[in-house]
Amino acid sequence: MVDKISLDVPMLRIPHPGPKTMAHLERVRRAEGQSGLTFALSPETLVMERAQGWAVEDIDGNVFLDFVAGFGSLNAGHCHPRVVKAIRDQAVKLHQAMSVAAEARTQLLEKILSLVPGPSEKKVHFATSGSEAAEIAIKLARRATGRHEIIAFGGGFHGRTMGALSLMGRKNQREGLPVLVPGAHHIPYPYPYRSPFGREAETCIEGTIRYMEELLGNPASGWGEVAAVILEPVQGNGGMIPAPLGFLRALRELCDRHGLLLILDEVMSGFCRTGEVFAFEHEQGVEPDLLVLGKSLSGGIPLAACVAKRKIADAAAPGTESGTYSGNVIACAAGLASIAVYEDEGLKERANEMGSYFLERLNGLAGEYEMIGEVRGRGLMLGVELVADRTTREPLPVAKMACETALKKGLLLYPGGHYGNVIAFLPPLIVGKEQIDRATAILEEVLLEVEKNPN
Repeated sequence: MVDKISLDVPMLRIPHPGPKTMAHLERVRRAEGQSGLTFALSPETLVMERAQGWAVEDIDGNVFLDFVAGFGSLNAGHCHPRVVKAIRDQAVKLHQAMSVAAEARTQLLEKILSLVPGPSEKKVHFATSGSEAAEIAIKLARRATGRHEIIAFGGGFHGRTMGALSLMGRKNQREGLPVLVPGAHHIPYPYPYRSPFGREAETCIEGTIRYMEELLGNPASGWGEVAAVILEPVQGNGGMIPAPLGFLRALRELCDRHGLLLILDEVMSGFCRTGEVFAFEHEQGVEPDLLVLGKSLSGGIPLAACVAKRKIADAAAPGTESGTYSGNVIACAAGLASIAVYEDEGLKERANEMGSYFLERLNGLAGEYEMIGEVRGRGLMLGVELVADRTTREPLPVAKMACETALKKGLLLYPGGHYGNVIAFLPPLIVGKEQIDRATAILEEVLLEVEKNPN
């Protein structure tokens, strides 16, 4: 039983999937639509019973090492005692507050504003998911500017609702939906390993900005009245790709020249994940016009937010950007406790320290396995890109298979990448070297198996 964080993780008492897991998954298949995410990691995914920190126990008594952390929503780990206490304390007093104020909700509004750097006065809109918060950002940008077109980036992930999905270029998410919310233009993300503008950070930045300048300035480009640019400072689902340092500053300057709003999506990269409270803080002098937050904002309880400069926030009429559960009081209490944990336990600094150590271990594997084309990331938001050939950089789309193999060995990993060829790592920020060493050892076992059977 996972009563406390154990260093002896993973611990498989029987081969996964066990009999109780197999029986339970049959129930899920009968009841849940196949487009749900239950089987995103594996067709033989685990069935969770309880969890603590980085350890997850399934219904067969197997204990897994979690390096997915709720896809980045559990930066302080599973069931942190302070978050659990905050939820319990709030639950006996008040659950929900719509169209009225509540102390926990107001405190969290104020706390979020205190965390976002920059000289501009700002306001917060609560939402229940990152998708909803991204759509609030789009609507506010359109209302504030009177323009409607949005520039987004290939490989980006801003959510699956219709408005947010229009910002995503991923083919499998758009299939069967020929008409989405119009007005989105997709351009290549500044992804030096695969950029059409050059493989060095400087040429990648210059080429991407020059391309945007051309399309914005050419009346025959097909672009109309652009309101905003939206991007993740570190692409998450796209393969843990940090924008090269200097790009956000160059993009901020481009937006200022053309009167565009800059929307940064930090749903996955926020709250100390990359070694700063927000990933855009790795560059000096960058202040977004709108900031999209979620996931670890509230320690795994549904809550998201859009932070906007005051003039932009006030462009929408009262009551136009809200919902029944936006800013749910229990979620807000969890949010306050989670942020307190990040600050009091120094998780920003820990993400830097453990991220550097993990990056070193992964680079060690890259020296031994030709299929590793690149190791990259910031803080504890890391990825290993797999290739069939290092010279041509031909993608090796086996990340899903690799993660399924890791699961059978007791390690939860995240398959992603533009080509389905990136093994991604989002461990809780509380992990130590022991857990990183165990994960690296299992990853090496996985790579050996993939090397023997890459198809």
